[in-house]
Amino acid sequence: MRINRITYILSALLIITTASACNSFVVENVDYSQQLESVLVPDENGKITDVRHGISFNVKSFKEQEFGASDSSKQIREIRLIRNADGFYFITADQFKNVYVMEPGKGSLKLKNKINVSESPLQDPAFNLRTSGVQLVMRDTNKTIKMNETGILENEEEEQS
Repeated sequence: MRINRITYILSALLIITTASACNSFVVENVDYSQQLESVLVPDENGKITDVRHGISFNVKSFKEQEFGASDSSKQIREIRLIRNADGFYFITADQFKNVYVMEPGKGSLKLKNKINVSESPLQDPAFNLRTSGVQLVMRDTNKTIKMNETGILENEEEEQS
């Protein structure tokens, strides 16, 4: 009877030790980046889905942030989205003046930063991923802006080929 009780206690301690060890399992140096931007077209309800990277959300809140809730004349034809190595999503679109840096959460995207990149609406923007961060290319002016989740790193004039 005493041996069964000792076996039971040892088994319980082993299970508790194993369970607590599993909770502290961490994989370090994860790179969340998307090497190529996603260009996504919203459906009639404003929902975009990126099957390749496994994300979908509604863009109506971005439209309200950028153009105001009362402006129904502006439409988002395409959303430009890229993810940096730290896991932040960078989102913009044609006619936006800002890049929205979004932090993924449990079933949500939370605004980390709203980066004002232009006083006039963007025309045909594009994202590139560089080792130094995300690069916004304004193809109409050949201007590039390097940024990370905290803001603009530097501006450059570049020739686009």
